[in-house]
Parts: sequence; C-alpha cells; structure tokens
Amino acid sequence: MGHALNTVIQDILSRWKRMSGYKVLWLPGTDHAGIATQNVVEKQLASEGLDRHKLGRNAFIERVWKWKAESGGTIIHQLKKLGASCDWSRERFTLDEGLSKAVREVFVRLYEQGLIYRDNRLINWCPRCHTALSDLEVEHKELEGKLTYIKYPLSDGSSRYITVATTRPETMLGDTAVAVNPEDERYKKFIGKFVDLPLTQRQIPVISDTAVDQAFGTGAVKVTPAHDFNDESMAKRQKTPLPFITVIGDDGRMTADAGERYAGLDRYECRKLVLRDLKGMNFIEKEEPHKYAIGHCYRCKTITEPLSTPQWYVNVQSMAKDAIKAVKEERIRIIPKTWENTYFAWMEDIKDWCISRQIWWGHRIPVWYCQKMQSDKCKAQNGIIVSRVEPHACPYCSSGELAQDEDVLDTWFSSSLWPFSTLGWPDNADDLKTFYPTSVLVTGFDIIFFWVARMIMMGLKFMEDVPFRDVYIHALVRDIRGQKMSKSKGNVVDPLIMIDRYGADAFRFTLAAFAAQGRDVKFSEDRVEGYRHFVNKLWNAARFIMMNAEGASPDNNRTLSLPTRWILSRLSATVEDMNKALEEYRFNDAASSIYQFIWHEFCDWHIEMAKIEFQDTKSAIGAKWCLIYTLDISLRLLHPFMPYVTEEIWQKIKASLETIHSKPDIKESIMNSDYPESLPREPEAEEDMSVILDAVMGIRTVRGELNISPSLKVNAAIKTYSRKSEKILKDNLHYIKALAKADEIKTGMDIEKPEGSATSVKGSMEIFVPLKGLLNIAAELDRLMKDMAKVKLSIASLNKKLFNDDFLQRAPKEIIEKEKAKYEKLIHMRERITESIKMLKEAEVNDNA
Repeated sequence: MGHALNTVIQDILSRWKRMSGYKVLWLPGTDHAGIATQNVVEKQLASEGLDRHKLGRNAFIERVWKWKAESGGTIIHQLKKLGASCDWSRERFTLDEGLSKAVREVFVRLYEQGLIYRDNRLINWCPRCHTALSDLEVEHKELEGKLTYIKYPLSDGSSRYITVATTRPETMLGDTAVAVNPEDERYKKFIGKFVDLPLTQRQIPVISDTAVDQAFGTGAVKVTPAHDFNDESMAKRQKTPLPFITVIGDDGRMTADAGERYAGLDRYECRKLVLRDLKGMNFIEKEEPHKYAIGHCYRCKTITEPLSTPQWYVNVQSMAKDAIKAVKEERIRIIPKTWENTYFAWMEDIKDWCISRQIWWGHRIPVWYCQKMQSDKCKAQNGIIVSRVEPHACPYCSSGELAQDEDVLDTWFSSSLWPFSTLGWPDNADDLKTFYPTSVLVTGFDIIFFWVARMIMMGLKFMEDVPFRDVYIHALVRDIRGQKMSKSKGNVVDPLIMIDRYGADAFRFTLAAFAAQGRDVKFSEDRVEGYRHFVNKLWNAARFIMMNAEGASPDNNRTLSLPTRWILSRLSATVEDMNKALEEYRFNDAASSIYQFIWHEFCDWHIEMAKIEFQDTKSAIGAKWCLIYTLDISLRLLHPFMPYVTEEIWQKIKASLETIHSKPDIKESIMNSDYPESLPREPEAEEDMSVILDAVMGIRTVRGELNISPSLKVNAAIKTYSRKSEKILKDNLHYIKALAKADEIKTGMDIEKPEGSATSVKGSMEIFVPLKGLLNIAAELDRLMKDMAKVKLSIASLNKKLFNDDFLQRAPKEIIEKEKAKYEKLIHMRERITESIKMLKEAEVNDNA
C-alpha cells in the first residue's frame, strides 16, 4: 500500500507537469536488494537440499539472475496496472552495465581521496545472513529479559568482590575489565586492582570511565570490547587499550576462546550453561526482570551480534556537512517541513558508513589483493589494488597472483547514485545535462537516512549540485483503525485486489484523497467503493452530455445564462485551487476540489439546470456548448488522478470538442493536452447564483425534514431582504420551480408568512412552504415524537458507556471511537428532529389561528 501511494503521487505530479508543458522524465527502475534477494534464493535452494556454498559463487549468482528474470517483472507489471506513466524505454536496474560502471567510478574516486578505507572494528553482524549490517539495517525491539548480578572476586585473596549486572552473561567469557565511574565513592578504592573472572583462569583489571552510569545495576559494569559497542569505545579510551577477546563467532556459536566447556555451543545455549555453572559456584547474587531493546536484522529478524570484523567504510563527515548546508540554505526543500528536524538530527550525529556486505549478490567490491607482495611499494600498500577495471597483474610488483575481495557493496551504495548514474554519469551525457538536478523525490519517511540523505551526499560530491529540489515525504498507510499493516495482524490490503475489485481510478483517487501532509492514511475500502460511484457518476454525466451534444457551437456573441456563467466561474476557481494545491503537494485538497466540483456543482446543479435550458431552443445551444466545454476542462483537471476513465471519455468526446472550440487543437491523448491554468472568473455570477441555490435548498430542506412525498408539488413564498435578491429570484423562477418541484412561488420584500407554513431561513431570504394538503401535521408530529423517544433512549445508553471510566480504560481504542461517532450522529439526529417538530408546531399554530 505504501508503494501504491508513492507511485500514485509520482504519477499525479508527472501527468500534471507533462500537461502543463514541461518535459517530464519519470525514469523507472529497481535495485538489486542484495540481502533480501539472496535470502529468497537461498530459501529456494534449501527446499531443494542445496545451499550457496555447495553451488559455488558463479552458479549461485546465475541462479539469482534466473530468479530476477522470472520475478523481477512483477514490480513493473504492478506499476503499469496502477497506471504509472513512466518512460518504460529507459527502465534501469542497479546491476546493469551502466550503473555498475558508475559504482566502480565512485568507489575508486572516494578511495583515491582517502574517504574509503578498511578497518577492523565492531559491526552489527547477522549470524543468519552471515553479513555485516549498517546501524540503519538493525531494528531495535524491546524484549523481556533478565538482569543477572554476578560476583567478581578480588584477586587479592580476600573475600571481597565486585558485583556487576548484565543482560548477556555468556559474553562474560570475553570480559577484559570491570569498569566503574571515577566519581563513584563506593568503588574508588578498587580502581587499579584486579578481579578473578569467574569460569575462566584469567584476572582482569578494574578501570575507571566517566561513561559508566552509577545508577545502573550496581554501578560497576563488565567490559567486553569484542561484543559491545560502548565497551569497544571504552577499551580504546584507556591509556593502555584493553585486549579484545572474541568468544562468539560469525555463526552465532561460541569460539575456542570461550573455553573448552562452551566452545561450539549456540550463544543462547551457552547462556543457559553459564548461568547454571555460576549458580553452582555461588557467583550469582540475584536475578531480576529487565526490559531492554535488542537489535534484529531488518531482513531475517535474527538477533544481531556486535562482532569485530574487517569491513570497508566511507568517511561521510565532510559530505554530511554539505548535505546539511544544502537543506538549511533551502537548495533542497523537505516537505512537510517537520521532517527537517529528523534529517538534521541524524546527519549531525552521522557515523562512518559500513559499505561491505558478506554476501554474493551485488556489486563486488573493486579491490584486489596481491598474493605475493614482492616489492616494498606493494608491501606499503598492503597488497591492496583498487581499480576501475579488473587488473591482470599487480601494478606494484607485477605479480599475476591476485584475488578479488569476496565482499559486495551495500545495496544503498548503488542506490545513492541513482539520480545521476541512471542519466549516463560518469559520461557527460545529454540526459545528464537536461534532467540533473531532478525536480522532486517522493518517498516514505522510513528511508530518509537509507536513501535520501545518501543521495544528497553523493549528488553534491560528484555532481556539485543537489540531486533534487524537493523531497516530498508521504504518510504511512495504516488500516481503518489506524494500526500499522502487517501480515501477523492479518490487516494487509493488497493493492492489486483493490484494483480488480473497484478499478485503478477509484483506488488511485482514494489514496490521493487521503494523502494529507503530516497525517497517516487510515485506509478504508468503503472509501474506494465510494469513489467508484464517483467514476460512475462522471461516466453517466459524460454519456448524457454526448447524447445531447448535437447543435453545440462556439458562438462568442451569445448571451450566456446565469447558470452557465456561474459554472464557468466555479470551473475557473477549481482550476486555480487545483494548481495551487498540486504546487504545494496538497494532493488531498486537489482531489477534494475536483470531486466537489464535478459531483456537487457540475452534476448535481449545472447539468440539472441545463436540462431546463434544453427546453428553449435559443438557450439550448449555449447550454450544450457549456456542458461539453466544462466536461473537457474537468476531464483534464481530473486526468492526473484518474487516467483511465478520463482518457476513455476524452477519446469519445474528441469529435465534439472540435465543434465547440473556435481554434481547435485537439491532441491524440488527453495526457498530451494542456492542463487548465487560468480561466476567467466572474464572482458576481457566483454571488447571484447563490441566491437561486439558497431558494432551492430552502424548499428542499422543508420537503426533506417533513418527509413530504417527492411526487407532490409544493407552493412557496420567499421573503427577500434586498431588491437585488428579489430580482434574481423573479428572473430565474423557472429554474427554482423545476429543481424544487414547486408549483407556485411568490417572491418579494413584503411577503408575509402564510398560515400553516413551515419556515426555512437561508442566506438573504426566508422561505415559507404552506403545508395544507401536503401532510397530516398531527400524524407527522406523532411520528417525530416516537423517533425522538428512540433517539433519546439510545443517547442515554451511550452516555452510560462514554462516561464510564471502566469502559474507557478497558475497551479498545477503535471501539471507543466508534461509540463516540455513533453518539455524535445521534446528537445531530436529535437536533434535526427538534427542528422538524418546531417547524410543524409553528405551522400547526398558524393553521389553527
């Protein structure tokens, strides 16, 4: 659903700008999704009793390409079904030849500038995927665990000990110190002494570090530099750096350094055995429940392990500063602006980017190692060769024995180059000159750091300009109760099913109508069904117009009727509103504007008035012209939101369009026609028309409130507050009579309320409808009184619930909200019935008088 929303927004922008005369490039493509794709193919192999190591690297990569060929087209198929108007001839893939060339070029340049380096340090490691993960690829989840208090005896032969608290007792086998805060009076006397590490034959020092939280646990902490990021930093800060002892391997099992008793055990099996041994030797002081956040691999959900491994990194500090500056100087706008703070907070605390991954699917790192290192120069380079093309011999010692680095680059490395690599970089291509920097990036908030920030850094670094001018962050699509969609909750909605059920246009329009800035989308299938009715309404309106199109012509000398002048002015207002809303990324406002115009102003009012004008030959010509013209402009306005139905209708009315325009320039497709931008506005016509609409709605209100049969015609008397209103009503009585199903209507400033009349007050008038002969007032009052009793009973029942603290605390939030909505509806119903009773009683009194 998130991808569907993203695609719809991009397509709306693309179609709108294309119709507005811009040269629009919406370039489609996919990334190779390294870890995710490899996981899928490895699962397939496992079901066949194989694994990638049995298959070998080249055969495995061939297998992945085969899977990509079979499944990769699914994404493109879905995009096309949704109506995405991309330039499909330019489709790109991050592993295609051109992009791979750009990836190597960027890697080599950054290495030559000293910004890419290799280092052995702690990294997030996934034992299931067997690869390093960046901080962003680790999801932290809160778990219920235990805080175990372990006694570390002093090595001085006394009976004294220091107690440390830990959530990971198995890692104690790799401890190389106990740390305390230098300001902690409880432990000052122990700093510099040694303690015996339980379950081992080692002694470790007691050190001091200001990072130790005196309030956590006992105020003393175990230090395991090889398995904890904070401990690693602490170890490196010491005057004499602490040793690193790796006791958990890359497969999640204990290493030989954990000791013979524990080596080979799974880390969690080891935890159980360590606790059993500690208890047996009386080293455990106590255990207590403890909630803590622990990292999980974002792809396979395995708990990650901090491991010290050699990895490739990008020093991003200088690039991050430039990226921060670009947003602060508004060379890039982030919309909604509230996301800027999130962007700045992360960028200002950015860490060097680990770009190597220990998998096979992806861009292999363009680094080779000389196996001989036969010269001093080669040894000075540690045998490392970084090259744009595969070397056949070592450039330093001429040895032909070279081995390429086994690792591949993080998928986001190639994706971060997308804005310029897809346009031909590093070549000085025409597309690059034409389309870079791009105009807008539409994306979700969850990849601001994965992708957006990195594209900004790389664009500024290699193109010396921002990659895009605007970044529009769309909302998260949730279910109708506001809950995040997930398979485990069973509330996931499949966009393709929605399209099959209601059509792509209704589905697209729903997403756009929900897409308010800064507010998550609460998706409702009922709304999709509602917008399908809108599609039907438009289709039926178009069919009616085309059935009555004969005789329409562009006569500029004719006098236009008030309804025609009014609808053209409202059309102008809609054009203005929609362009402004789209310019400001207010897609929901744009959708609402065209929906209100087509359904309520054009269909509900103007088409009905045009039917009245058809009865007069002279008026009919102008009415037909106006209907076709308004339909044409409305279709163009709506096209970016509903491309299918608008194209279908437009193709059917093209011939008629040529007859209503004095200088027709009709394009082959609506998507190539001009988007309406500025039309004449006539506020006076809107003001005058409001008088007619008030009169009709006033009479309709009385009919509806008092349940007067639609088959009965009513009489009305309208008291106006101004001569102008009186004249407008008298000049247009034929419209009012037809639309309100009225027989006789009197108007004037001197009108008195007739006996036995119901009253409706609207704008600049009072409307009186005599009820005699229309309904039995006493019987209608009796019915309303019974309805009122039922409504009051329901309100009283709901009051007991909504003012009950026990219900409010125990009931699910969605149930409470549902009951509140029901309550509001009943209150509104009570007000309506009260108004109807009042109206009838007044009529009854007047009638008796």
